[in-house]
Amino acid sequence: MHKPSTRKMSEAHEEYIARVLGGRRTRNSGAVWSDQMDVRNDVRDDLYAFAADGKSTFGESIGVSKAMWQKAVEQSNDLIPCLPLRFYGTYRLDVDLDLWVIDGETFEMLLEIARDNG
Repeated sequence: MHKPSTRKMSEAHEEYIARVLGGRRTRNSGAVWSDQMDVRNDVRDDLYAFAADGKSTFGESIGVSKAMWQKAVEQSNDLIPCLPLRFYGTYRLDVDLDLWVIDGETFEMLLEIARDNG
């Protein structure tokens, strides 16, 4: 089996992100200035609306930098930024691991909500 294109990897990951967030995939993976990031929620529909910029690999690591995070913050505008990370295990795009990067303030807020509703 041949290694899938980065586009196929991204599409599969973006579909997962959109399903989890209940959001919509943006045009051209957010390459349009007025619709940045890969997946966005609508603040009119979601109390906790996210903007996600996914990263995926067949490798063993994905680097996350402060600059990458700052770009996500800027591009998410009034939404909560997150960086979903996906590690593929096979060329059939079987998933080994999904991780989600959010800031500490968002984690604390979500944990408090989960505990209050638990």
